[in-house]
Amino acid sequence: MSVTDTQAGTPGSGAIVMELDGELRHVRASDAALAMVGLPAEALLGRTPTETGLPPQVVEPLERELRAAVASGDERQLEIEMPTPDGLRWLHLRLVPDVAAGDGAPRVTVLATDITARKHAELRLSGGNAAFRALVEDSPDPIALIDADMRVTYVNEALERASGRPAGLMLGRPIRDAGMEDDLIERWERAVRGVFATGERMSIDFRFTTPEGPRWFSARLLPESGGMRDSGHVIVVCTDVTDRVNREAEQAALRRVATVVAREADLEEIGRVVAQEAALLLNATGSAVYRFESETEATCVASHPPAQDGPGAVVNLTDASATGRTARTGHAARVDDYRRGRGADPVVREVVDAGLRSGIAAPLWTRGRLWGALTAGSARAGAFGSAEERRLAAFAELAAIAVANAETREELDRLADTDPLTGLANRRAFTARLHGEVERARRHGHLLSLAILDLDDFKRINDTLGHQTGDAVLAEVGKRLTTTSRAGELVARMGGEEFAWILPAVDMAHAIPAVERACASIASIEVEGARGVTCSAGVCDLALAGDEDELLRRADRALYRAKSAGRDRVEPATT
Repeated sequence: MSVTDTQAGTPGSGAIVMELDGELRHVRASDAALAMVGLPAEALLGRTPTETGLPPQVVEPLERELRAAVASGDERQLEIEMPTPDGLRWLHLRLVPDVAAGDGAPRVTVLATDITARKHAELRLSGGNAAFRALVEDSPDPIALIDADMRVTYVNEALERASGRPAGLMLGRPIRDAGMEDDLIERWERAVRGVFATGERMSIDFRFTTPEGPRWFSARLLPESGGMRDSGHVIVVCTDVTDRVNREAEQAALRRVATVVAREADLEEIGRVVAQEAALLLNATGSAVYRFESETEATCVASHPPAQDGPGAVVNLTDASATGRTARTGHAARVDDYRRGRGADPVVREVVDAGLRSGIAAPLWTRGRLWGALTAGSARAGAFGSAEERRLAAFAELAAIAVANAETREELDRLADTDPLTGLANRRAFTARLHGEVERARRHGHLLSLAILDLDDFKRINDTLGHQTGDAVLAEVGKRLTTTSRAGELVARMGGEEFAWILPAVDMAHAIPAVERACASIASIEVEGARGVTCSAGVCDLALAGDEDELLRRADRALYRAKSAGRDRVEPATT
């Protein structure tokens, strides 16, 4: 038989037919043959198999048998494994010589039959085919075979290692016995049934706890028998994608932390986001950011979920806890089971009472010092391994940058609001605080008082004892006012020797004695020859003023009256 043109097999007929001359050059090819080799007619015709660029494992046996057919005039047959655009296929080839060609030159017609399905059946694992076993046994990817009854009929050594279960505990058993969670088992069964029903490939990504800890896999489900329904097997090939999933999760976590930093959030909010992301990365029950006050004490900056004591809670540290070990060594640390052997330690008792069995901590280094730790805990014993320890340490290195940025910003804000000589708030901070206190007091009907204080005849100290002594007196005045004021109140240096004192929830009648005590404390100052420093003050409360500007004016007028009345006194504002 011969092929007369490239349409020897009509389009869609599926006939794979080629014709070659005595020099093994292609002279005809059907559409199916061109599709199989993935070449257009102009790239095939007139060329030998070698010249077309087909792989050596195809070319060598094909040309050898073609030459034998031309030389002997006898039909030859062979099977080859052919890479095609649709994947690897097995072909059975009949090489039929035709010496009666029109030009008298020898020709060979090649008739190909796709036997991929038969080859797969021959390699079926239940038959124990050695070639199949040689192919999959040494694969680093876990591989399994599942039949239509949802039973595992084969697993390779890589799957045994990944699952931590010998083949004897899996073979012949339904996939429901594979030790997966119920929702994952349902996903697997739906996927396997889908492959049997459609004959199409499917994929599924899943998380599975291995002897080395939780790992992520991407599984490909392939129909073994060419899409035959309810027969044959589904081949499952799993690829460990844990590193990729972890990298993507870490990058996403860092993007979320960076977003909070860019928003100029404070340290507590940044700490809360860092803790939340750490808990998600490690699948932990909870996580926290601690600032070390010493090797035995730490302050909770933030936690996820929020701790009952809230931010600012102080905790004790011992070597029995992962956080305590990090505080002492500056290195990552973990405890696999808090219930094992350290029950008498009070810190461990608190951890166990909180429902945690295992813990892990990584150091947070900022500006070359051990600032604190990023920690995580789990209700499961042995929840964290060396891989989680490395991941948390790597995330902590980057989280420390966010923490340092927040601390730097807070420090800059503090410096911008602080008088460098006295350490008191400056006029900028005073103005902002007074505005907020007036708004709150008016909104909620609270009391509010304001005192303006000015040192008497301070110019004399500078002129006679020098500005250095004058600065020392101002610094001491700042200390006395800080000591006299209460928590929640604000004392500010307004400039020169003038000070302001905001007293929330206090009326003028109670504010005046407090200011008088402060003036008495200032009068006892003795600094570098300066003594007998006196102070005059004016006090007004919000009941006499409509807004913050009037409150300031009335307090300032009361101060002027105190000066005019002889100094060294406190005067109330008048209507």
